[in-house]
Amino acid sequence: MNNEKNLLQTVRATVREHNMIESGEKVLAAVSGGADSVCMLHVLNQLKKELGFEIFCAHLNHGIRGEAADADETFVEKLCIENKIPFFSKRVDVPKIAKSQKLTEEEAGRIARYEFFSELATTHGISKVATAHNKNDNAETVLMRILRGTGIDGLKGISYVREDGVIRPVLDVSREQIEDYCRENGLSFCVDATNADNDYTRNKIRNELLPYLKKEFNEKIDDSLCRLSKNAGEDAGFLNNYARRFYERIRSPLPKKKPVMLHIESLGMVEKSIAARVLRIAAEDAQKGLKLERKHIDDIFELMSKDTGAEISLPQEARAAVQYGWIVFKGREEIKKIDAEGDSFFAEVCPGQAVFVESVNKNIGFRIENAKTYKCKINEVALNYDMIAGQQLFIRSRRDGDRMVWFPDGKTKKIKSILIDSKIPRQDRNKIPLLCTGSEILAIVGSRVSEKYKITNETEEALVIEYGLQK
Repeated sequence: MNNEKNLLQTVRATVREHNMIESGEKVLAAVSGGADSVCMLHVLNQLKKELGFEIFCAHLNHGIRGEAADADETFVEKLCIENKIPFFSKRVDVPKIAKSQKLTEEEAGRIARYEFFSELATTHGISKVATAHNKNDNAETVLMRILRGTGIDGLKGISYVREDGVIRPVLDVSREQIEDYCRENGLSFCVDATNADNDYTRNKIRNELLPYLKKEFNEKIDDSLCRLSKNAGEDAGFLNNYARRFYERIRSPLPKKKPVMLHIESLGMVEKSIAARVLRIAAEDAQKGLKLERKHIDDIFELMSKDTGAEISLPQEARAAVQYGWIVFKGREEIKKIDAEGDSFFAEVCPGQAVFVESVNKNIGFRIENAKTYKCKINEVALNYDMIAGQQLFIRSRRDGDRMVWFPDGKTKKIKSILIDSKIPRQDRNKIPLLCTGSEILAIVGSRVSEKYKITNETEEALVIEYGLQK
C-alpha cells in the first residue's frame, strides 16, 4: 500500500506544481487500456473530488490489431461504466491514413488521436486532455531525439503541460511504479502485443537500447535522462521567452498581424540560435501547428539574402517570401485569401527614398518640404510631418476592416467604402497603397490624406508623397 500512497502523492504534487487542473474544469483522460492509462484514469478519479474537476474518458481504436483492438475498446468502455465515467470512442483506419498522407503508422495514429481529443474538447467544453506519458516514456523520448541529432528544445523531452491544454499527470511516475499500483489496486489492463515489435524505433529503444545502457553503463539511466530533460527544459524556456520578446519587437505592425512579417535587418542583430527560434515562432503564428525543422530554418536564412519576390515552400502548404526587407510567412488560409483577392504588399518608408510597388507598377517617392512654401502638384499629396516625425512609416495594401479619419469632426470611414465611392474596380482595390504608422492610416497614396494629418497654418514640415511615373 506504500506504493499506492506514494504514487498518489506524486501525481497530486505534479498536478499542483505545474498548475495542470483548476477547480471546475473538465478533464478528458486518454485511455488505451494499457497499464499506464488505466492507472492514470484510476488516480484522476481518486483526485477529482479533492481537486474539484469532472473526468471523462476517450479511447481511439486505430484499426491496426483487429479483434485485439476491439477487445481493448470494450475493456475501456466497461471500466468507465463500472466507475461511472462518461466514455467516448471512435474507430479510425490509421494504416489507410498513414498511406494516403505518407506518414508512419505511429505518426498517423498520434495525429488521429489528438484530432479526436480536440473534437471532444470542442463539443463538450473540455479544457484539459490528460495523456498517460510516464517517466520511462520521457527517457525514451530524450534518447530517441539524441540519436536523431536534436537541439536543446528536443532534449527537454515530453512537456508536463502543452499550450493546447494537453497535460501529463503521471510524467514523474515510473512504469514499474505504475504496474505495482495496478497490482495493489486489483486493476486489470490490456497488453498491446505490438509493444514487443522492434520494427518501431521507440520499441527498439525501450526493449534493446535502454536495457543495454542500464546493464553496461548506468542502471539509473532513466533518471539521468529525465534530469537532462528537466535541465534542458529550463534553458529552453529562458531562450524561448527571450525570442518571443524579440519577435514582438521586430514583427510588422500590420493590423490583425497577418501575414506575419519579420524585419530582416533586425533579425540579423541577434545570435543565429535566437533568430532560429524567432523564425519558428513566426511560422507557428502564421499557421497553427506549423513546426519548422532545421532544414527549413536553413532555407529561410538563405532566402533572407535574396531580393524581393524570392519565395520558398514550407510544410503544410505554407510559404516564406522576401518583401522589401521583410521576411513574410503566409499560412494556408492566408495564401487562399491572396489567391482569391490578389497579393498583399508591405514596405517600410524613409523620407528621401522611393519605393517601387509592383501591384501598381509605379515608384512612390517620399520627401520632406517646408510646409509654408510647398506647392502641391497634380501627382502628389502632402501631410503634416510635424505629427509623425520619428514614427515608423510604411506602405501596404488594404486589409479587411481598415478605416481612415475622413470627416473634420474625427469620424472615420472604411477604406473599402472610400474606394467603392471613388469607382475603383473590385479587383484593383487591394492594389492601392496606403501610408500607415502602427495601425493608423495616414493617407491613400495618390488620392487623399487623413483629415487628422492634413497640413494646417501651423504646420512647419510636410511629408510629400509623389505618385511616380510607370517604371
